[in-house]
Amino acid sequence: MYLHEIFLKNTGPISECHVKPPFDDAGNPLPVVVVGPNGSGKTIFLSYIVDALFEFAKKAFRDIAVPDSSKGTPYFRDIHPRAVRSGERFSLSFLRFKANKYFDVKEIDLYYCEKLGSVDPDSYSPDVKSVFDPVWNWTTSGNHKDVLADKMTVAIEMERHAHAFFPSSRREDPDWLNPKSLQARLVDYESRRFNDVFDKPLWIETCAAENISWVLDVFLDSFIDPDEQQIKNYFKYIQEYTMGQQITLAQSRENVEQILQTVLQNEDAKLSLNFRYFGPSRISIKTGDGPPIPTLPSLSAGQSQLFNLFTTIIRYGEWRNLNKSMNLSQIAGLVVIDEIDTHLHPTLQHDVLPELISLFPKVQFIVSSHSPLFLLGMEKRFGVDRVTILEMPEAKRINSERYSEFGKAFEYYQSTERYSEKIKQHFANMTKPVVLTEGKTDVRYIQTALELLNEEKLLNSLDIRPVGKEGDEGDNGGGNSGLDNFHKIYAIKSSIIHQPILLLYDSDVKKTPKPVEKLSVKRIRENPENTKVSEGIENLFPEELFEEHFYGETVIKKGDGGQVTKRELKKRKFCDWICKEKNVDHFAKFDSIVQILKEFVEAHEVPPFI
Repeated sequence: MYLHEIFLKNTGPISECHVKPPFDDAGNPLPVVVVGPNGSGKTIFLSYIVDALFEFAKKAFRDIAVPDSSKGTPYFRDIHPRAVRSGERFSLSFLRFKANKYFDVKEIDLYYCEKLGSVDPDSYSPDVKSVFDPVWNWTTSGNHKDVLADKMTVAIEMERHAHAFFPSSRREDPDWLNPKSLQARLVDYESRRFNDVFDKPLWIETCAAENISWVLDVFLDSFIDPDEQQIKNYFKYIQEYTMGQQITLAQSRENVEQILQTVLQNEDAKLSLNFRYFGPSRISIKTGDGPPIPTLPSLSAGQSQLFNLFTTIIRYGEWRNLNKSMNLSQIAGLVVIDEIDTHLHPTLQHDVLPELISLFPKVQFIVSSHSPLFLLGMEKRFGVDRVTILEMPEAKRINSERYSEFGKAFEYYQSTERYSEKIKQHFANMTKPVVLTEGKTDVRYIQTALELLNEEKLLNSLDIRPVGKEGDEGDNGGGNSGLDNFHKIYAIKSSIIHQPILLLYDSDVKKTPKPVEKLSVKRIRENPENTKVSEGIENLFPEELFEEHFYGETVIKKGDGGQVTKRELKKRKFCDWICKEKNVDHFAKFDSIVQILKEFVEAHEVPPFI
């Protein structure tokens, strides 16, 4: 059963939205991610989908909601006037699902309708009415909720497939928690087989206890070597299985271990059996050459949440049909997850979560998220055109360019730890204040200027060097962007560097970042007399020095057969010449840099080096 259409009008912050979740050419659902700031209606959007699942399930099962003697079974989503958008007289909500009509090749539509307030059904939106006509039957005044769903279809659909809602309040108790301190009562997991009892809760806040018991069953099943008669007896009622297939019960265990390996980002992770009376669980985790994880509850909060969420999808999908847990691509259903990135490290959001979702191509995932990293990971894993991003409150589909800037941010984040360690080692033996420039020639110019302007003490008091990595082909990570990146890393990891640092930008940089703790930021003052060279530190030199022999031409061929000639200053050649000449008049305008360096030294009370 999949959601095919949702129409919401005047509910909470949502004025109106009409969404048709996409499917691929094979009919498999494509993931939908609902985004937007807090208060934009993401959870409200999801709540209607979940409410429909609850109302459908109540048609077939008696354990979905505890009956109220006076009002019947309560709704998952309460009917209340405060749900109507402020200033409006009514709200309308329609949903249309499709499910297989079992024992028939055709699909069947299932409908949901909720109306609050006063609106005449005969005068409202004929386009919408044509789609949702089967539940277009409310009275003008008062509140109304109705579903149209075949009881037998719902019963078979819910039992055979994975339908679940994971709210933002989901959590799994850590291994170190003493439940007695919270007066918690553990409920043993049991497998019931009553015809009108669902026993697969749609609302799932915590599921570790059930999963631990189920994983142990999966582990034990992996040692079974069934004969052909056992296979026939078990699978004779299962339409999905044909006797030409080979059953390997160990595959279920391998699929659970695949979830575990993905979550831990460790291909060697395997389930292992503990001795009796060894801790709270019979199952432990081997990690190859690394130390074992003693129990499943010993996983971190984020790891535990992911493992149990996706393990629950397998457990729900294989209900009364072991074949599903052996082939994850055959598990179907509708899974709604609110704030899917909750409790997750950026790497789990970007790399792991999309990989786990991809393991279930027939499950329709409709989730909300605050994380651009998760969206980028989804687009990277599935492709830009195969992920639907809906921005609330209009549920307007937005393209990947909206979040492309975060791609660079994530690459930067991934390198931060590695780069910050290099920075720490680089600055470990330095005792002087540091001046970082945009490039190597800047360093030579400043050092030469300080010598010619009789500022040897100031020169000896500072460690002047280029940002980025020096190489024969130029600087890697240099320029103003290199200074910007250093600033970002320092803002996060200021504790790794103890000496004062000055970031010295060229005059053509339009905007510089703000100082942070011992990190100063300055921009060189422009020399308006040099109109020929307006960019870079070379702007400080007299204009007449830039003769033709310091320029070179590069021919760039274009794809259309044409070419572009690019004329550039040979900066290294010019630097070699002017630093060798050592003419004090050439460096007269560098007095502005001298003043910046003196102020930097004085601000940090650095005594002159003698």
